Amino acid sequence: MRTALRHAINLRVKQGMTIAAACAEAGMSPQGYHKAMKRPEVRDYLQTVQLEFIASIEADKAVYKARAFEVGMDLMLNSKSEAVRARMVEFFASDGKVSAVSVHIDARQSHGYEYVRPGQQVVEIRPIDGEAEALPNLETKAGLD
Repeated sequence: MRTALRHAINLRVKQGMTIAAACAEAGMSPQGYHKAMKRPEVRDYLQTVQLEFIASIEADKAVYKARAFEVGMDLMLNSKSEAVRARMVEFFASDGKVSAVSVHIDARQSHGYEYVRPGQQVVEIRPIDGEAEALPNLETKAGLD
């Protein structure tokens, strides 16, 4: 296998270059790259480079995770903010899993935005009698009167 092809494969996998850019930097044509990919030994080399790249990323990920835990421990023990210390305690108690974001929507509210999918009709939501005075006049506030 030519060194230019090996170099193009490495650029493609490790730097995420396009085939055209990797071939240009390696000094070969994209047509030659595609033709070479038909050979089993080239596909095997590509797979080997991909697996090595994934393994190196996974190893780095473990190191970064360990460092993040060290920083979290330092924050939990030394932060002046009680909120930060409490958050770190929650973080470590959950084995480093971040809790999901919680969103509350009050369905009793009769104003706000409504998403209308393409092809659907727009539905006008009106307040129940007696509640109209409690709601702001949106047309007046927006200068639409």
